[in-house]
Amino acid sequence: MKSKTIGLLAGITLFGIALAVIANREPSTSIPQSGQVLFPEFMSVINDVTEFVIETNEQTITLVRGENIWRVKEKASYRADLEKVKQAIVGLADLRIHEPKTKNPELYERLGLQDSNQEGSPSKTVTVKTSDNPELAKLVVGTQKPAKGNSRMSDIYVRKPGDPQTWLVVGNLPLEAIPGEWLDKEVTALTTKRVRQVTVSHPKGKTLHLSKSKPDDLDFHLDSIPTGFKVSSQFNVNNVVGTLVQLSLEDVKPLAEVDFGANPRVSAVLETFDGLRLHVHTTQQGEKILAKVSAEFDANLIQSPEPEQKSDDSQQAEGAAEENGDNTTGIEPPKEEALLSKPEEVQKEVESLNQRVKDWAYVLPSFRVENFSKLKKDLISK
Repeated sequence: MKSKTIGLLAGITLFGIALAVIANREPSTSIPQSGQVLFPEFMSVINDVTEFVIETNEQTITLVRGENIWRVKEKASYRADLEKVKQAIVGLADLRIHEPKTKNPELYERLGLQDSNQEGSPSKTVTVKTSDNPELAKLVVGTQKPAKGNSRMSDIYVRKPGDPQTWLVVGNLPLEAIPGEWLDKEVTALTTKRVRQVTVSHPKGKTLHLSKSKPDDLDFHLDSIPTGFKVSSQFNVNNVVGTLVQLSLEDVKPLAEVDFGANPRVSAVLETFDGLRLHVHTTQQGEKILAKVSAEFDANLIQSPEPEQKSDDSQQAEGAAEENGDNTTGIEPPKEEALLSKPEEVQKEVESLNQRVKDWAYVLPSFRVENFSKLKKDLISK
């Protein structure tokens, strides 16, 4: 799985990240500004942040830091997207004042700075907490627009609750207003080259089987193509596998809340050359398709790669080098990353994957379900 899924924020020095952000900014002359940080004390305790709360007039989003991961409280405490959390925290800490604006509450609407609990208000109230300070930083965030002279930054209208003064600040503060947008969307993250075969089973008994002989093969083959027919799109065939190895979620529910026996849909079994077997089972609730995922290690699936065949020219060149006592060109060839994992690595991978997915049902995007739910008739033509 990708390293981000491990949830490393607890061990990451956000302060160091923030310094890098500041150092890489374009020269301050490109954006006239006072340069004063809006929250001077924030950066020194940025690694102590335990909670990041966003309130709108419709809902509250609570990002909570656990022992080794950030979670979205309103989504049954499912893991949050680490990069989004980092960007929001560092972005808030690095907001810099450009100039003061109005103190007149009657003009707040023009800047999108009405109270966030006011009906129709577009503002967001952000609160940052630590274990020692329930209000390390609190800010009403209004209209954002691209900063003049620096497309990587935004001009943002803000005010501190209880203070009538509004400010135009400059920074990069992405604040998703929907809890689901803070979720870590990754479910599976395998590589297509590892996959040996995939079998997709439909509720009415029809199956689709795809396979290839070697990891280096680019295309998967469809079995039992009727006489007079051919694969209509190799891309669509390969995409069945490509979708399963890179599954992403749209939403998430606790597994205990979903009955997968009530309205079953397609199931898929994916097997790799290095011993991993992935199971994906789906069910339908209303218009949504939910999936549960599990994995297992099977040593019987392991297929050792065939030794690479060398061309006649390369063999002759090596022979000549040996006769001359020169077995090297003086240039070391680049090391290629292994396509397949070692058995012990696959076992750890399976254990980690199951730990991540065992308690969850994933709402999948409809187009992804369509990609791996193809019937044979959808993939062939005369």
